[in-house]
Amino acid sequence: MKHNLYIFLSVAVLSLFGCNPKNGLGLNENASINSLGKLPENPLLLNVITSSIYPKNSSMTVLYGNDLAYNYAKISGDSNYPAGSVLYDVTWQFQADKQWFGANVPEKIRKIERIEFWAIIKPNITVLIQKELQISIQIM
Repeated sequence: MKHNLYIFLSVAVLSLFGCNPKNGLGLNENASINSLGKLPENPLLLNVITSSIYPKNSSMTVLYGNDLAYNYAKISGDSNYPAGSVLYDVTWQFQADKQWFGANVPEKIRKIERIEFWAIIKPNITVLIQKELQISIQIM
């Protein structure tokens, strides 16, 4: 009985000191989109199609797509997405991870490109560049 009590107390003490309330959930809020601004939707909530890392310029890119684009990318290797497909190419700056030595995590969003595929005309590409909370939009 005493043995079980010691085990219970030691687990209770370790669980109290093992939790670090300063880190909260450990979310990287700098790398997220806090305000949609001119974006019609949050691309970080869409499906990930592919990702790339560019160590030379300390950045990473993730290609997101809506359900139509994601399902098309799963079955086809070309870029002839059907009408109604929307792709987002999000590029982040890297920063060293404070919790894992040698690891990198996204720091802030450098650029968001939105590509919308229409029926007949060529795709509409919108580039949103974020520089210190100012967003500029270029439509190509």
